[in-house]
Amino acid sequence: MELMPVNWEALDALVIDFAKSENLIEDSAVSSCSSSPSTSPLSSPSSSSYHSRLLIRQIRRSLEVGDIDVALDLLRANAPFVLDDHRLLFRLHKQKFIELLRRGTTEDRDSAINCLRTALAPCALDAYPEAYEEFKHVLLAFVFDKDDQTSPVANEWSERRRVDIAGLISSVLRAHLQAYDPILSMTLRYLISIHKGFCFRQGTSSPISDLSQRLLLEERDSASTPQESLYEAPPFDEVDIQALAHAVDLTRQGAVDSLRFARGDLFQAFQVTTPMKSFGFLSFV
Repeated sequence: MELMPVNWEALDALVIDFAKSENLIEDSAVSSCSSSPSTSPLSSPSSSSYHSRLLIRQIRRSLEVGDIDVALDLLRANAPFVLDDHRLLFRLHKQKFIELLRRGTTEDRDSAINCLRTALAPCALDAYPEAYEEFKHVLLAFVFDKDDQTSPVANEWSERRRVDIAGLISSVLRAHLQAYDPILSMTLRYLISIHKGFCFRQGTSSPISDLSQRLLLEERDSASTPQESLYEAPPFDEVDIQALAHAVDLTRQGAVDSLRFARGDLFQAFQVTTPMKSFGFLSFV
C-alpha cells in the first residue's frame, strides 16, 4: 500500500496548539515575530482556555468528593450563569442536602434541614415540572439509612450521583466558557477509543491498554441540555446526528441533545461530548 505523505506543517501546528493550550509554552515563544508588542500571553485565547479548564477540573473534583459548598462558591465567583439555570441549581442543592445527611453529625443534620428550607424547597417550585416530586421523594433520606440498598432512596444515596452531576456541570462549563481540549489531544483520544473498540470486537488485548485506561473515561459526561428559551435550534441533518453518535459512541438522543446545545455546530458538539480527561503534562507524571 502506498504511504501517504505527512503534512509536517499541519502536524507542527497541532503540536504547537497543544503545547500552548496546556500552558507548556507561551504564545510569544512561537509567534513573537507575528504578534504585536501589546499582546500578553496572559490574555491570549490559549491561556484563557487553560485557566478555564483548570477551573472546571477544580469544580469537578469538588463535586466528585461531595464538597458541594466549594463547588457552589467557585461557580458563584467564576460562572454565575450556571446557577441562573434553576434545573442545575436544584440538582446541586439536592446533592448538598444528601451530602450533609451523609456526614451523620447532629450539626450537619441541622444544616441539611436549613438547606432544605432555605434553598432546596424554594428552588423545587420552578426548576422543572418534576422537581417538586423529586423534592418530596428525597425527604425519605431522613428515614432510610444510606447503607440500606433496598430503600426507595438508594439511588439518591449512591455516590454515583456525584459523578453524574460533576459530568453535567463540566459539560455546561466547557460549552459556555469555550474551554475545549486541544484538537491534538481530542484526536489521540478518539483514535485510542477506536483502537480499544476494535480490540474488544477482535477478542484481543490492546498493547496500549495502560495508556487507554489513563486517557479515556469509561463513562462520558452527560450531554449539555440547553434552556429552550435561549436555544431554539433548527432541525438537524440526520447525517450529522449519526456521525456524532458514531464518533463518540452516543445514543441518537444524546447526539441530538449535544447538537441542540451547540446550536447545530457539529464540531462544537464533538468537543462537548469527547470523553473528558486531562491529556496534559501532568497525566504522565
